[in-house]
Amino acid sequence: MSDAPEAQPGDASSGRGVPCQNCGAPLVGEYCHQCGQRHVPELRVLYLVQRFLESALDLEDLERGVGQTLRRAAQNPGRVARRYVDGERKEFVNPLGYFLLTATATFLVFSMFQEAWVQGQAEAFEATWRSLGTHPDEVFRSGSPLRSLGWSSAQDLAAGIFQFFQQVQTYVGLFTCIVAGLLLRWAFPERTAAETLVFELYVTAQATLFLGVLGPLLFWAAPAYIGVLPIFLQVGLHTHGAGAFFGTHWRARLLPACAYLASGIVLVAGSGLLIVGAMSYLA
Repeated sequence: MSDAPEAQPGDASSGRGVPCQNCGAPLVGEYCHQCGQRHVPELRVLYLVQRFLESALDLEDLERGVGQTLRRAAQNPGRVARRYVDGERKEFVNPLGYFLLTATATFLVFSMFQEAWVQGQAEAFEATWRSLGTHPDEVFRSGSPLRSLGWSSAQDLAAGIFQFFQQVQTYVGLFTCIVAGLLLRWAFPERTAAETLVFELYVTAQATLFLGVLGPLLFWAAPAYIGVLPIFLQVGLHTHGAGAFFGTHWRARLLPACAYLASGIVLVAGSGLLIVGAMSYLA
């Protein structure tokens, strides 16, 4: 006979006697007999990764939650994050999966409009230089830093910037989610790192999806402002979603937006230091 203590009714670790967080049915084991959701007493980052890998291998499981997640997150991604953290996980796509899904969709949309964006951005660059009293040919004169990077025109510069951000957007978004999530964990100690990461992933994913929808409009109407659109969307959705996730107090609404902006500053500063270090090493 085993010396391990027998699971008692109401034991959160075994799930026995505890209501399912998704549908409310009483549990008699690790998985709910009614909706099939696994009982997880405490949300952890490792669980998010494991659930993402399981969903990626089970396309049917992924498809079931896409429509629900898209619809609910478009209304308020913070409320989706709150429901996911509270245990209603069967209804929604895993936050990491949703982040990668929206990043891929936006990547495809931007690729379709690459030519229009590059042309519009190049014209915006030239107009800015002329307003400063500098002819575009002077910017790309022989020996200039831009020329040394292989760019000989505003068109080349715009294309290079576009391709660079296309390649790194997913990594940049994931990095800012992690940094902002850690900052929010410090600002809201009652929340775990996994919970704040869930919030960041859903909000960032939804902002990325809105960028893919609204971006093409700016490609034609005002390409010069496409660079500020992501910041506007991220700050707006962080503030809006924070009310449903952290609370309606002004501090609870303000800190998530500040954490996102701070993560961007950390990214820029860290990248700058790496570039300077690399240039110094090569010199």
